[in-house]
Amino acid sequence: MTNPRAERPVYAIILAAGESRRFGRKNKLFLRYGSETILEASVKHILDSRVDGTVVVVGHQADRVKDILKKYSCPTVINPNYREGMGSSVVVGIDYWLERIGRSPTAGFLFTLSDQPSIPTAVIDKLIDKYRDTGAGIVVPVFNGRRGHPSILNQKYADEIRQAAGRWGAREVILSHPDKILSVPVDEEGVIRDIDTPEDYKNSE
Repeated sequence: MTNPRAERPVYAIILAAGESRRFGRKNKLFLRYGSETILEASVKHILDSRVDGTVVVVGHQADRVKDILKKYSCPTVINPNYREGMGSSVVVGIDYWLERIGRSPTAGFLFTLSDQPSIPTAVIDKLIDKYRDTGAGIVVPVFNGRRGHPSILNQKYADEIRQAAGRWGAREVILSHPDKILSVPVDEEGVIRDIDTPEDYKNSE
């Protein structure tokens, strides 16, 4: 019997390079979320999941982000062009993995945000299992009819994502292939909630 994990590995790309412009002067990633920071909570859920590897793309206040993540032995890669938008960080994350694992017809990239600390590991694992078990090219969670994060895209879409490289390159590619999407219903509202503003943060506590 083949091992679906070995046959369809999943590599996480956590986007943590933004400037938190909508939040104001503070970097939201360093705010407390329970007993840790928003950044830590978001990253730990991925590290505890069934992904085959994780990298965090950093940019704004990169040294502080890297310092916080040291205790988790979590690799980071710097996006020198982070001010150009999220799409530039997506490209950096893809290139990081392509340099390390090469091209694979079965590998998938899991794209996730560093300001979504309320997505439990169980939901992430559910998406990974669906990717591995079904052979789907694109897997996205759906809560109450709304698509959320994280999403998993087969590596065959890597070049297309890199070319899109807008504010959110992966999203553009997902919308371009509606017939390839496996929508996975979940009961966790966290997949459609991120923390962009002080009000979002207040409501997350």
